[in-house]
Amino acid sequence: MFEEIKIRELHKSDAFSIAELSVQLGYQIDESLITKQITLINSNKDHFAFVAVLNTIVIGYIHGFISIRLTSSPFLEIGGLIVRKEYRRNGVASTLIEYLESHANDYKTVRVRCNVKRESAHQFYLNQNYIEKKEQKIFERTPDKP
Repeated sequence: MFEEIKIRELHKSDAFSIAELSVQLGYQIDESLITKQITLINSNKDHFAFVAVLNTIVIGYIHGFISIRLTSSPFLEIGGLIVRKEYRRNGVASTLIEYLESHANDYKTVRVRCNVKRESAHQFYLNQNYIEKKEQKIFERTPDKP
């Protein structure tokens, strides 16, 4: 199966497939928003997005970006990684990670944030030699604007 899978850059025409994949993780995202986000990602040199394609079907994607913090060295962060359910546990996610890392090879550290309820994802990353560094909560607000 691996010979048939191709990894390529994400295109705007992939928006429907990305929306469809996102539903498998419980996210309901509008295809038009994804199209806008693809345009932003592809125009930013610090973002990388790739899809795994089997024949003509997008079976997975990965999005990574360079994250800069005031008090630490820049690192590559995986912002999203999804593989279609029926293709999981076949090396597709590992291949996507390797591909992303090879395109952002100036960064020694790769990080990923993972929802606490995604225990199978935690095990996947541990199996990929990631080390759990910390747990955190994310707080968000939408400021009132005049």
